[in-house]
Amino acid sequence: MVEMQLPTPSELCWNAKFPPEQEWIEQTIHVAVVNVWRRAHHVAHSQLGNDSLVQEIMEIAIEGAVCRLQTDSPQGPEYVASLLERLFLQEVRRRRKANNRLVYLGSNQELLTGSAQNPHTLVDSAIDLDRILRGIPPDVRIALLLRYSRSRWSEVAAVLGTSEAAIRLRCKRALDRIRQKLEGQIHDN
Repeated sequence: MVEMQLPTPSELCWNAKFPPEQEWIEQTIHVAVVNVWRRAHHVAHSQLGNDSLVQEIMEIAIEGAVCRLQTDSPQGPEYVASLLERLFLQEVRRRRKANNRLVYLGSNQELLTGSAQNPHTLVDSAIDLDRILRGIPPDVRIALLLRYSRSRWSEVAAVLGTSEAAIRLRCKRALDRIRQKLEGQIHDN
């Protein structure tokens, strides 16, 4: 396996447009990139699972840092490194959040007729179900899955060792959170 060669800080700073009257920005950005680059590569790989995005995200962070530093008085490399790292992490979070959104395609009728024809539907459904139930406590997940697989509330309560009223209330609250999350995603699109 061939390991991807990481660009040098000079290569990362090459595309940035530095103001000619503020040379300190280019110098401190270069030092900050040297200090932050390895950690940024690790974060992009672990959070996004894609090494190829680290350069693009770092360039976005560099541009943001240059814009912010143009209005400031000269700052030291430690401050600029923390600013650069913060901007890098914000972009990683933004991309991660965008990747976790559900995408609704087609109508219910298309989804129903397409399921018999598409062998990937079960896999896609499992991925969607995992995204929808993310953040729901494990016992409530089990209760929801049991209930909507045609089990009675009394059976669900017996499996989980709790009262029927308690598990119904917890499931209702979880479904309310799921509805809010899905409605928010629909309104965002």
